Amino acid sequence: MPRTGTVPWMIDQTHDVAVLGLGGIGSAAFAALARRGVDVVGIDRWAPPHEHGSSHGQSRIFRIAYFEHPDYVPLARASSRLWQELDDRNPERIFVRTGGAWIGAPDCEIVAGSLLAATRHDLEHELLDAGETSHRWPALRPPDGSICFHEADTGVICPENAIAALIREGREAGGQLRTETQVDRIDHEGNDIVLETTSGRISVNRLVVAAGAWSDRLVELPSVRLQVTRQLLGWVRPQDPEPLREGRLPVWGFDDEGDSFQYGFPICAGFPGPTGLKFARHSDGVPCDPDTVRRTIDGDDEAWLLQHLAERIPAAEGPLTHASTCLYTLSEDRHFVLDVHPDNPSVTIACGFSGHGFKFCPILGEALADLALEGGTKHPIGFLSCGRLKQAGNEGP
Repeated sequence: MPRTGTVPWMIDQTHDVAVLGLGGIGSAAFAALARRGVDVVGIDRWAPPHEHGSSHGQSRIFRIAYFEHPDYVPLARASSRLWQELDDRNPERIFVRTGGAWIGAPDCEIVAGSLLAATRHDLEHELLDAGETSHRWPALRPPDGSICFHEADTGVICPENAIAALIREGREAGGQLRTETQVDRIDHEGNDIVLETTSGRISVNRLVVAAGAWSDRLVELPSVRLQVTRQLLGWVRPQDPEPLREGRLPVWGFDDEGDSFQYGFPICAGFPGPTGLKFARHSDGVPCDPDTVRRTIDGDDEAWLLQHLAERIPAAEGPLTHASTCLYTLSEDRHFVLDVHPDNPSVTIACGFSGHGFKFCPILGEALADLALEGGTKHPIGFLSCGRLKQAGNEGP
């Protein structure tokens, strides 16, 4: 619930809805509200798209056979259509279908979980052994005895291009922006919410909080505990990039036989940012403060990033030319939190995306617009309500 206090009488701007945070989720909510003719203002501490939070780094994986939990599949299907429409409407490349190859032991999460989702929702897929996998994609070297789960509908989203397009569409539909604006305080006065910011006081009727790692600093979130962690992204310059380009290499992931997996992307033409092959490792990461996180990369970071890469993708062997950091904001069960605030129906919260939320931006933007305007949505997000975190065990959806 927003903090209460004495609100100065002078208001600089009044709007129906404010969206705090214009990363992937916030920019999608901003655009969805503006398209509906809502008087909406989008507020961000920096000038999006930027590298301070979680919505950057040239590429994000899109997939439908969702190994984290089958309940995400209907949302992924809806997002697939909306990403394609956004890509069709805009000159920048936003969404590229490349296929996806998830490789590991038959019982590892990225294989078994994907198969469960595909089976439950009747998704087209293939299971390939190690020899079939390397024959189809010569750049990949799966270990003996491994299984590859292949989904043709997997692809790549460019977060910078996506956010720029969503913000542009929101502005063209009448939405207003307050960028490079920090929210210092959120207060209540009657039915209004007043945001005290570095560029003036803004009064709104409803508030959408999609502020990533800063969400629980802006609004108290009962029953929701968030942990911010430091993550690493890397790019190498391969000696022969041809086998690694889109059309010849899918999005790929290798299970690490633990609580992480190494993943990467084909080299996609027309994406901004570093050149070369991008790769990373999905894990909980190191807890950090989003305002003081170490952004520099040291030798230990480089070694952790590069571990196993050359043996899994020999053609990727080459110097590490660029590395950067981003943030995960983890919920306790590693699933999203999307809900009307339990103590204030004028506030909608979207947080805890735990490193796998960007692919759902367009459909979650629509759902957040519904929640802000109507208090509910037809989209199947009930399993992501904050109420589940009050239950004993926190076992997730």
